[in-house]
Amino acid sequence: MSHQFAIEFPPDQSGEDLRDEGIEQALTHANETAERWSEIAYDFLKRYMLDNPVFMAENVREAAANIVPEPPSKRAWGGVLVRAAKEGLIIRMGFRNVKNARAHCTPATLWALNHSAINEKVA
Repeated sequence: MSHQFAIEFPPDQSGEDLRDEGIEQALTHANETAERWSEIAYDFLKRYMLDNPVFMAENVREAAANIVPEPPSKRAWGGVLVRAAKEGLIIRMGFRNVKNARAHCTPATLWALNHSAINEKVA
């Protein structure tokens, strides 16, 4: 006989709220572990996307190995990508399955460089 346990979330928190809270926790932990981690990672992303205009988070993480300090949780990279999206540097193109076998081919966001935003910032 199996039992199901109910998971209760505070009624005032949406899925977006919980996502943002998780992103903030991952970034805070990364910045505590490596000073200015989020800024270093964000600067790396801005350089990376100029040569790789279509990418997934796992591509950025792999390219950043030995350049950007490894954060305690790979989820910290999500905060870097969300920041770039909020600033209009990248746009969501859709989804693609990840290559990480441990993630069981789960779909993840496929990002693209927002060329018009880059041109405005460079001009």
